[in-house]
Amino acid sequence: MFESIKRDLSFIQGLLEGDLNHQHHVEYRGLSRLADVVDLLVESVEQLERRLTELEEYVETIDEDLNELELLCYEDDDELDEWEHEIEVTCPECGEDVTIDEDDLDDDNVELLCPKCHTVLDIEEIEEDEIEDVINEDGERK
Repeated sequence: MFESIKRDLSFIQGLLEGDLNHQHHVEYRGLSRLADVVDLLVESVEQLERRLTELEEYVETIDEDLNELELLCYEDDDELDEWEHEIEVTCPECGEDVTIDEDDLDDDNVELLCPKCHTVLDIEEIEEDEIEDVINEDGERK
């Protein structure tokens, strides 16, 4: 892209320099100065584009390194996050421990069934002392 602009600009500058009869006119000086300004702008934009390309490559490298670091640091935490929002409730009929998602306690449309006796667990009757966290202090599932 820049090569064709530079080529066209050189052509215009050549035309201006070849017209010796009109070099003393104001229009000639104005066009000559305008061609010089356009040349400076093209050089500046070309330099900015080179810098932008370098910065994009640099940011991509940093992003890849950061992704690798996150995988190293947070790999174990992702496994724990799965279980953090699950709780255990004891079935009032058979005493079976039922693991449920904590979000299901807030949803009135969800029916929780005991897997052993198929009793419908009433969410409203579940008290805080019946609920046990599935994650113990070591971060492991009970």
